[in-house]
Amino acid sequence: DKIAEMKDAPGMSNLVKSFGGVENLHRIILSDFFRHAFDGSGGDNFFDAGSCIDGRLTSAWNWCSQIEEKPYFPVFLLTGFTGFDGKEGW
Repeated sequence: DKIAEMKDAPGMSNLVKSFGGVENLHRIILSDFFRHAFDGSGGDNFFDAGSCIDGRLTSAWNWCSQIEEKPYFPVFLLTGFTGFDGKEGW
């Protein structure tokens, strides 16, 4: 876990504390992901969005593509995150 490893690094400590610590930051990120990554926002319409795996996977892709807008995105950058390409994004 890169966040836990780097929580005492200069600049990172205050940022992690602003989210309530490492554990709370993990919860914030995961709850945001699970709230939005399967909400059906990737479907062509409301009725198909939540009922098929394709709409849900597109929702997960939408969440990943909007990560830069999240308040915790600087934490991702400071831990060396480069993207969700499946090749050690960290």
